[in-house]
Amino acid sequence: MTTDPSIPTEQCFAPEVRTSIATEIAAAGGNEVFFFGTMEGSTLIAVEAIARGHRSAVPVFLNRAENHHHVLVHNHPGGDLTPSNADLSIASEAGMRGLGFFIVDDKATRVYRVVEPHTPRETIPLDLGEIEKIFSADGVLAKAVPQFEDRPGQREMAIEVARSFNDDCVKAFEAGTGVGKSFAYLVPSILWAHANNSRVVVSTQTIALSEQLATKDLPVLSRVLDVDFHFALIKGRGNYACRRKTSEVVYQKDLYRDNEERGNWIEAILERLSTSKLGSLSELDGIPPDDVWDDFRSTTEQSLKTRCPHYQECFFYNARREASRAQVLIVNHHLFFADLGLRLNLESYDDDLVIPAYDRVVFDEAHRLEEVASQHLGGGFSRIGLYQMLSRLAAGRDRRGRLYFLSNVLREQSLGAAAKFLDGELIGKVQEIRSSIGEAFDNIEARVQEVPAPRSYGAEPETMRRLGAGDGELPREVVEEPLLLLRDELLGLRRTIRHAWNLLLDEPFEPEVRFEGCVAEYRSAFSTVGHAVESVESMLSQRKGFLSWVELRKGRRGNILLRSAPIRVSQILADSLYSRVSTAIMTSATLSVAKSWDFLGDRLGWNLTEQGRFEGRTFDSPFDFEQQTMLGIPDDLPSPEERDFVGRFSDIVREAVTISGGRAFVLFTSHRMLRQVAAALQGGLERMGYPCLVQGTQPQSELLRRFRDSGRAVLFGNQTFWEGVDVPGDALSCVIIARLPFRVPSHPLERARAEDLEERGQNPFAKLTVPQAVLALKQGFGRLIRTKTDRGTVIIADRRIVTKPYGKRFLESLPPSRRVIGPWSQVRNELNDFFAPEAAADV
Repeated sequence: MTTDPSIPTEQCFAPEVRTSIATEIAAAGGNEVFFFGTMEGSTLIAVEAIARGHRSAVPVFLNRAENHHHVLVHNHPGGDLTPSNADLSIASEAGMRGLGFFIVDDKATRVYRVVEPHTPRETIPLDLGEIEKIFSADGVLAKAVPQFEDRPGQREMAIEVARSFNDDCVKAFEAGTGVGKSFAYLVPSILWAHANNSRVVVSTQTIALSEQLATKDLPVLSRVLDVDFHFALIKGRGNYACRRKTSEVVYQKDLYRDNEERGNWIEAILERLSTSKLGSLSELDGIPPDDVWDDFRSTTEQSLKTRCPHYQECFFYNARREASRAQVLIVNHHLFFADLGLRLNLESYDDDLVIPAYDRVVFDEAHRLEEVASQHLGGGFSRIGLYQMLSRLAAGRDRRGRLYFLSNVLREQSLGAAAKFLDGELIGKVQEIRSSIGEAFDNIEARVQEVPAPRSYGAEPETMRRLGAGDGELPREVVEEPLLLLRDELLGLRRTIRHAWNLLLDEPFEPEVRFEGCVAEYRSAFSTVGHAVESVESMLSQRKGFLSWVELRKGRRGNILLRSAPIRVSQILADSLYSRVSTAIMTSATLSVAKSWDFLGDRLGWNLTEQGRFEGRTFDSPFDFEQQTMLGIPDDLPSPEERDFVGRFSDIVREAVTISGGRAFVLFTSHRMLRQVAAALQGGLERMGYPCLVQGTQPQSELLRRFRDSGRAVLFGNQTFWEGVDVPGDALSCVIIARLPFRVPSHPLERARAEDLEERGQNPFAKLTVPQAVLALKQGFGRLIRTKTDRGTVIIADRRIVTKPYGKRFLESLPPSRRVIGPWSQVRNELNDFFAPEAAADV
């Protein structure tokens, strides 16, 4: 005999609340009704009806809960208060938001309290002495982690992170290479989240670092620290396969496998998903083409949520459940700012959106925040992007796309008007609008090229034109007419989709899950085209503080892009991030410029926080740079802008890598110069036994693998090799930098930022251009020394670092290496002496 878990409502409901609930349910005909409730102590004192449904379901809107709402209440017609699977799912989400979940009978005489309302408790500060002890020479890390080293910088940083949690601060921590910053912020994050039953988000720039935290560092700390905590690595929803869509692929194999390559990919994905526990892209052997993965990809609009028969074993919702119970969440910057952008648009800061709600955040690799925030807080669209959107709906040439899937299902069900309209009208409309989009973009391109650009503006293979009314800017009227036509075409397509959707709703069929799946396809198509309309309308508007521009990209896959971004993200971050979280910590090896925080303080809004809340601290590297490194600066080379620089630089690279025995990164800021130097040197160096690896010839991961394995290779790289690349040991012993990494000043966003500084009475070269280049150079220099036993040299071939006044800021920002500044002959001799012990050891 089972025990009734419910209790009389008179024990915990105010009398007027019992009456109000029963009255609302009776007025709804005895169907399900959802209420938000307000508690006072253990008593429910007020309710507000928010949704009404039928006898077995009711819509729920958790994001409408306000601060005075403490609990969700709904009835079960018939009196059985046992929670259904859908109830438990909603109760779980409600619980993570601090809301209770109650089920009552129709008369409100009994209640089953499934989840108790969250009772706020007093914050428990971290014990700084405990943090210090964990990182001490005889602490738990030293005892349990092989090769753990007592590093004063790591210990001090961990204490300061803990202090920041205790004091609700915004902090910038520059941690030199080798400090061990990951453990320094993870340990306090874990202890804080555990002690306060709260959540800390850790955001990183690179996939490599986020996976290191999730697969290496956090599992180690889970084993070592004497606390029970959960962590999760959050990926975007599109990284997960949808089980329902996967079953449709299996059911209609002939539709999806229209050529051998596509068929091979589908077989490989189906085989992997049949045994997969995560259902993630990262589990596949290789990355499938987008148009293949689209047929498996989980999306919000195509989800049936709790109505889906696969809901309980859904890959995405399982990952979300893990994230909801996690106290430490690992995300990347792009996902974080996609979430923040959504919170801004919805004005919802306490709900679980792309990532669950949080109150404290740590940004690693924080020097990249302005770039990523600008990208995600802005917007844009492109010709290729819109073509891809239409192809996902219906690619007419090979009858591929979601609408053809729908067509097969509707014809299989022998539907009338719905199937006829889909085949006869909607699919044809998609093909028509593809032509219209092409014409609109052709019109934009012709109009842009008719307006002369300033001589310094734009460069092959891309031409970028800023929209505006200023000198050298592209008048908005140039693109306005084709954009209006483009918007109208997209609106017409959306109306056609809505009509097809309505026709389907008039012809429901069994099984219900297939019908609901078809409805979800129309909902997804309607939403996707709606987002495209919003992007076009956003480009037609003039948002204060935002810049819009057009990019004409040449090449084999020429493209036209229209983009917008905030000129300054500082105020947005101050208002929508720092003021809404209790603690925000930014860390990186490169945050300060010549020991000053002013640059990123202005760019990232640290100087806009309330008085005394922000502080910057530097934790020096434990490496002995004066013994481990030599910095060579030949001052007799031509300037990088001079014609004979490439030839002289090529000679220096040849001589330097011969002395170092290969093992070199040669870093550039220009693809053109990279190709010129690589072409001049590759044949000769390879005949000498030094394999040459050139960026662009293979994926970056493969180039790095070959570089590490060789032990004698020379890698010619551009932007992506300046940072985030870790090659410890002898494989990398020489970094040669062609020129100081100044950004291209003709980019519209860079020009707008410069003008913004001028309007504020500041010198843009000194306050923007130079600091950006200093941080980039620090990153490039940081590729060399990764452990205490590494040795190597850095050669900077740009003499401006010693001949220009601003060069002092570069030199003051670099580690204290032994420096050789003089003619190349002098630098070469010192280079020979530096590597002489290694050469002797090889004899």
